[in-house]
Amino acid sequence: MANKIEVYTTTKDLLLSAPVPQDTRTYKAVSHGQLIDLTLNSIEKAGFTLDKEIYSSSRGGSVANGRFSISNVADSEMQLQIGWQNSYDKTLTLKFAMGTRIFICQNGCVSGDMGAFKKKHQGVIQDFTPGAISEYIKQAGDSFVSMQKEREEMKQIEITKRIKAELIGRMMIEESFITSTQMNIIMRELDAPTHDYNAKDSLWELYNYTTFAMKESHPTLWMDTHMKAHSFFVNESGSIISPTKEYNYEPTEMYKQVEIDWNHAEILS
Repeated sequence: MANKIEVYTTTKDLLLSAPVPQDTRTYKAVSHGQLIDLTLNSIEKAGFTLDKEIYSSSRGGSVANGRFSISNVADSEMQLQIGWQNSYDKTLTLKFAMGTRIFICQNGCVSGDMGAFKKKHQGVIQDFTPGAISEYIKQAGDSFVSMQKEREEMKQIEITKRIKAELIGRMMIEESFITSTQMNIIMRELDAPTHDYNAKDSLWELYNYTTFAMKESHPTLWMDTHMKAHSFFVNESGSIISPTKEYNYEPTEMYKQVEIDWNHAEILS
């Protein structure tokens, strides 16, 4: 019998009602409510339009993730998503990261290399956080353009059944960011896909099967495992040569910040 997948999605009200711990000499709290307000205000100031805000939590709200999708930085397949993780029990650093939300399946992709930052709950975190979040979100459009390029490169890389098996095994055994339950979900997707990503037998398709399997990861793991998945697939896109056709792959500077090219990011009304 398959293991039950637990759902951790929660409401903003639950996060706001979670008791905020007192500051100590070695611990400085940043509340979930502060993060929500700072994120929403910075999104508006940056000229972005909020589409959805999704929250997940565990341990009675002491561990939380926030994900904010942007409707006017998008193309036909995905949209910009801004995410953070926070904790009151000293188990996680405060972390922000950029990513995307895939329309067809609501999967999330998270890049840890495009301006992401993390900060321990110590020292000047309470003074540092507001300005850092604001500046970070201003650069979010650049990250989206880079992730569009990565997507298109992965689509061009066709992979055989053997390569798929090798990659799945490495994700579970070598890199350890998927579980046996998630591996089983990926295998079911390979056999009978839930969604069509219009890139059959490509690295991009396998990436989406993987993030589909990781949808309900525990809130303490969600951001880090998605970052590891993104880094894994981006790295593989630079090392796999398609076995079924010639593919002239030219590595690009994936993580270099660039001015956003709005010609490549379709603005949705």
